Amino acid sequence: MVDIEKVSQLAMEMITYAGMAKSNYLLALKDYKAGKDNEALKKIEDGAIEFTKAHEVHSQILTDEMEKLEPQVSLLLVHAEDQLMGAETLKILVEELIDIYKERGN
Repeated sequence: MVDIEKVSQLAMEMITYAGMAKSNYLLALKDYKAGKDNEALKKIEDGAIEFTKAHEVHSQILTDEMEKLEPQVSLLLVHAEDQLMGAETLKILVEELIDIYKERGN
């Protein structure tokens, strides 16, 4: 049987970690634009650490579902997965923007 409290707790962890990752990525872009290259790269690394934590929680949820052979879907979990995908997309976008700034000499 699905433990909705556990799924909800894990979903909230995913949301938190993904949110921290997104914040770090956006701060990295802001730092880079301000000429703080090292700080920007550090924030991207910090964001990657938070993203990895979110991804690990997501993997745990998927593993639990596979072991129980029972879907564990909730609106909260769907939101958490959306946040995870958003963080990944934002990381890619910020890294590309930083590359563009580098090429232009900014």
